[in-house]
Amino acid sequence: MKNNVRLILAGLIIFTTIHAHAWNAPRTQKPSGSGNGQINYRSDCAPATMSYDLAINNVRARLLNGGDMWWDLSNGQYIVPAVDPALGVPGVSSLFAGAVWLGGFDDAMNLKMAAQTYRDPTHNDYWPGPLSSVGTTGADTCLNWDRFFIVKGATISDHIAAFLAAESAGIPFDCELVSDELKRYPARGNPHWSKYYSFDLPNDNQGLGAYFDANGDERYDPCDGDYPAIEVRGCPKESNFPDEIVFWVYNDAGNSHTNTNQTEIRMEVQVQAFAYATNDQINNMTFYRYKLINRAVLSIDSTFFGMWIDPDIGCSADDFIGCDTSRSLMYTYNQDEQDGENGCDCPGGVP
Repeated sequence: MKNNVRLILAGLIIFTTIHAHAWNAPRTQKPSGSGNGQINYRSDCAPATMSYDLAINNVRARLLNGGDMWWDLSNGQYIVPAVDPALGVPGVSSLFAGAVWLGGFDDAMNLKMAAQTYRDPTHNDYWPGPLSSVGTTGADTCLNWDRFFIVKGATISDHIAAFLAAESAGIPFDCELVSDELKRYPARGNPHWSKYYSFDLPNDNQGLGAYFDANGDERYDPCDGDYPAIEVRGCPKESNFPDEIVFWVYNDAGNSHTNTNQTEIRMEVQVQAFAYATNDQINNMTFYRYKLINRAVLSIDSTFFGMWIDPDIGCSADDFIGCDTSRSLMYTYNQDEQDGENGCDCPGGVP
């Protein structure tokens, strides 16, 4: 991948995987870092702290903003069906954890890598927030961006209807009708940003959150009819908004890589997680779009990007993994008809 060239993955998560040239360790023995690279002190960013449950349909998927997802740093939190935790019914998680792995070589063939596994205070390769144009960040920037940006599809639908109604009536659109959800969205050129946040919104050609640009001025302003959208190549943005969008951004240059002990890439990772509430199988699915931007001054070559996934079909003691190479599909399944090691029992009391 060359400097400032982005790689895009929009994926349906049904235990799907792509190339990941890195190492893995069993969950019972967390890795202490076995890379040959030297740890270099970079910025002094603190680890990500935020979490959010994407639960617009029959899935309740825990999102984290530290490069990993689907767990609460202790237990799996990809719950299907999405039982309400307030009811006190233990949900069954079909995924324990997942994370993005990145690796490649600079022009001198030095390995650079960021590969999160079971994140804890001593095993961390990612930090919140975007990077500067030369791949730097700071503690304040990381702290400011330690957050999610959430927009509901119903909010977008209401906004579109109100804007079209004003246009049809031949009257100016009243900006006061625009929801705070839309005005707080981190898209390029958002003129309402400073009303809600005390830090600046980056403004470069890569942008942040994807959006439908109603008037084509290349700046986001919902008062002009713009709204958040999912940027998938080949799909028109004006018709491509789901029932919920969650956006966040993180990087691998905020501090030392204590999970891999490898040199940072200076990669900025922008994520859109989204889902649809439907009456078909899509109601049981969640989707993720990753945009990778190499902010380093130097290029990185021979780069691999992958999702490391630790799937648990409820109890992990009787799980198997298979693949269908003709469909680039990975799947997991239980050893027998009952989930659990002996009947429905599972070591550790996992539901």
